[in-house]
Amino acid sequence: MKPDVINVLSKNKESIRFLLDSGAFTAWKAGKPISLDSYCSFIESLPFKPWRYFNLDVIGNGEASFNNYETMLSRGFTPVPIFTRGEDIKMIDEYYKTSDVIGIGGLVGTKGNKGFVKGIMKIIGDRKCHWLGFNAKEFIAHYKPYTCDSSSWSSSFRYASACAYKGNGEFIRFTKKDLIHKPKLELLDLIRKHGVDPNELAKNSEWSNGNKAKEYAIETLTHRTWVKYQQELELKLKSMFFLACSTEGQVRLMMRAYNYWSE
Repeated sequence: MKPDVINVLSKNKESIRFLLDSGAFTAWKAGKPISLDSYCSFIESLPFKPWRYFNLDVIGNGEASFNNYETMLSRGFTPVPIFTRGEDIKMIDEYYKTSDVIGIGGLVGTKGNKGFVKGIMKIIGDRKCHWLGFNAKEFIAHYKPYTCDSSSWSSSFRYASACAYKGNGEFIRFTKKDLIHKPKLELLDLIRKHGVDPNELAKNSEWSNGNKAKEYAIETLTHRTWVKYQQELELKLKSMFFLACSTEGQVRLMMRAYNYWSE
């Protein structure tokens, strides 16, 4: 995590819940594993205490993940353990012996993940759990997980598509072309309700996030859309939905969106 991200988090520590992911999955994909010592040192070096933080799991090695968890506990840390798809199902009860919540991993982009979630939730019951990278809205509405997260919310920056939140779990999805060629009045009204001018959003120059000194219309709409959805989930379902951020700009814009809806 870069210093500028830590700085903006520190400035807003009283008004946010900071859930720290170890970055093990990203590091594994990049072929650059993270050492347990460096992860523990990083947590200790933070100028504020995270709301919660995950164990340093070892992708594809449940035993090593459990060893990391026990080591962190012995050092005085209180990480959220992660049960990953494919591990011995008995580990769920084992983790709950020392933690009030466990993370459920191995759900991102895997075949049959919805069926797996259905089965695992029968075992977890009413105990607290966090779905890592899994946020199917119909599943959240049915199971009401304690927490879950998403990184796909920022896809508009990558695929030139966007969405605006209608409420009750419903979004209107659209592209730049939809705003230029006879846009629907419902879409225009919804964009305005998010405090964004549809005429500005129709400009090609506003579909970017490359200039740190400027807040583009697509950024404003995207952050306000997902913060609104996030707030509604917690209010109606008591499920906390975390939006994965990796840059200072994302955190800063997320705070602005939160303040917009809180006014």
